[in-house]
Parts: sequence; structure tokens; C-alpha cells
Amino acid sequence: MRCVMGRTKNYYFLFAMIVLSITGKAQTQTEKETEFSLYGFGRTTLVWDNQDLGRSDLFVPANIKVGAVKNPVFFIGAKQTRLGFDVKHKVGDELLTIKIEGDFHNDGTDATGLFRMRHAYANYKFIMVGMNWSNFFDPDVNPITVDFEGPNSSTLSRTPQVRFSTYKSKNVLSLSLENPTEKITLGGGITTLSERFPDVIGAYRINGTFGFVKAAALFRELRYESDEARSLYGYGVTVMTSLNVGKKDKIKFQGVTGTGVAKYIQGISGLNYDAIYDGTNELEALQVSGFNFTYQHYWKDHVYSSLTGGLLNAEKNSNLSANDYQSGVYGSVNLFWDAIKNLTFGVETLVGERVNVNDTSGTAFRLNMNATYKFNKIFSPSDGYPVFSR
Repeated sequence: MRCVMGRTKNYYFLFAMIVLSITGKAQTQTEKETEFSLYGFGRTTLVWDNQDLGRSDLFVPANIKVGAVKNPVFFIGAKQTRLGFDVKHKVGDELLTIKIEGDFHNDGTDATGLFRMRHAYANYKFIMVGMNWSNFFDPDVNPITVDFEGPNSSTLSRTPQVRFSTYKSKNVLSLSLENPTEKITLGGGITTLSERFPDVIGAYRINGTFGFVKAAALFRELRYESDEARSLYGYGVTVMTSLNVGKKDKIKFQGVTGTGVAKYIQGISGLNYDAIYDGTNELEALQVSGFNFTYQHYWKDHVYSSLTGGLLNAEKNSNLSANDYQSGVYGSVNLFWDAIKNLTFGVETLVGERVNVNDTSGTAFRLNMNATYKFNKIFSPSDGYPVFSR
């Protein structure tokens, strides 16, 4: 599911921000300036499904009902509405940045939802601490879609972390220690145990006039208890790119494969496919693989489209039951129109397929529309508010 990566406590985010701020205080400077910006958008979404997918604005092939009667469903929602707050604070010649962002895409009905945190992090020089995009993903590879989910094989996720990156370099080498949460199918009296170590992700991104290429590798521990405490180890790799074509068009691609890494993969993060019960009082890590691609085309400066496809497979495993998920296909095509400054309309059609272990399958079709009004207000010392000084 789209970035539902654990409702972890956020106290240490604030602590980390304070620590980074105090670090900056060690710098000697006679005058400090802080710039604030308030940004976000209001969005209304209209959805028509040819079968009930849970009245969700997330199009997830794994949620397609196999063999079910197709009862069409229509609903309107505004849960994607977003609000964010950025702080940029000069510390000598460096910049301390803080971002706090949320939306209403949490528990609730299709029309309303509870406020949830998307981002809460601080960045200073080579270190970033807090809730941010996982290092196993890159937001620049994300396609433009009306669907709030995106391709099922995307590694789009946000998670609490500490990340170290090369500083002021064209190409970026990074290492992140990310919050370890596991999605496991239990059985036979097995219980999960708290992980002893963070998920470790290393990545390298190459940037150029062509676009970018990023590769990342992940290693993690999955702990559980049967007759004694036991551990499994998960590992995975992903490669992603966005290539510039012509003046504004882009081609995007991502491939991913791994064992015990389902929590990081969009379309099955809710299926408890990191590991499954093997029937002998132990767990077995499950291998998953997939890819997705997008072609983004501008018809005119304010009119553009994207064509997106994705495929995601779980390994053939005898411990999966006949009606468990085996593979899924995602496809979408859309058209966006920037009608006036800050106001955009979008319309999209989506198709998806779910295939079960026993090779039975189901398909779904969606017509999706939205209207988005964006805003971004910057407040600087020149506006008259007091300059923050130490």
C-alpha cells in the first residue's frame, strides 16, 4: 500500500531535529536567517470501479477479487489533500533544512480520513534524520498518475531512518539505517520478535544531463520465536532510472528482486509476504521480483500524459495456499491539463489483474479523475517577521 510503513512513534524525530539544530549552534555567525514555507494542495478525487475494491483510491492488483461478482462502485474523496511546512536555516555557509508534511490518507471512509505523517526530517550537511523516502526508492522515478498508489512493483515507501550521503557531489553515495518492521504470515504458534538491528540500505545515484540512474541494495533481519528465538535474513537489489527524451518527455524504469523484502514493495506490502510459515515450526523468507516502466509525454506545455505498466511476481512456494496471491499486473494511461496557474485536472483509466497460486485470476477496471489546487507561500525575514538568531 502507498507508504503505510508502520505508525511508529515519532518522538525521536523531534529529538533528532533538536540535536541537528544544536549542532548548528556550534557555528559562529553574527547573523542568522530562517526562511519558512507553507505548501500543499487541496484535491478531490472521483473513482468508478467495475468491482468493489474496498472503496479505496489506491488501485492495488493484489486486492482484486478472483471469481467475485462485479458490482460497480462510485465514490468521491478528498483524503489526498496535503499540507507541508519547510524550514531553511542558514548556519554559516551551510543550510539546515527541516520538513514536516502530512495528508489525510489514513484510517477512515473514502470521503474523509485521519491526518497522517508523510515526512518529518532534518537534513544538515551529509546527515539526514527522520521520516523520509526509503533509500531503496527514489521519488524521481515515480510516475505521474491520478491513482494514488502507482505501479505494484514500485519500492515507493517512507520510513524512519538515519542516512549518510556524500556531500556536495554530483553523484551521490548513501548509506541508511532504516526502521525494521516485518510483514510475516504466522502459524504453528510462532510469534514475531523485535528486531535487533536496523534495515541497512546502500545506494549510489549517477546524475547527468541524460537524467539519472540509481542502484540500491538492502539487508535486513527477520526475527521470530518458535521453540527458541530464530532469525531469517532478507536481502534485495533494485535499479531505477529516469531518462530525458527530447525537450520534456521522460522514460522511467525500475526493476527489483529480493528475498524477505516484501514490506518495501508497493503492491504486496500489506500481504505479510516477507516470510511465511513452512509447516515445520519455522518461517521461510519469500522471494519476490518485478519491474515497472513509464513513458511521460508532453502534448503541449500544459497538457501531458503518462503510460505506466507494472508486473510483480512472488515465487512458487508450496507453503502458499491455492487462493493466495501469486502475481499481479498494473496498467494505466492518463491525461493532465494545467488549466490555470496552480490548478490541474487529471483523468485516467487503469486495468489490473491478480493471479492466484492455483492459476485462477481476476481483473478490474477503474476510471479515475481528480482536480488539484496547489499552493506554496514563502515567509522570509524581508516579510517583516523577526529573524531567528542564536
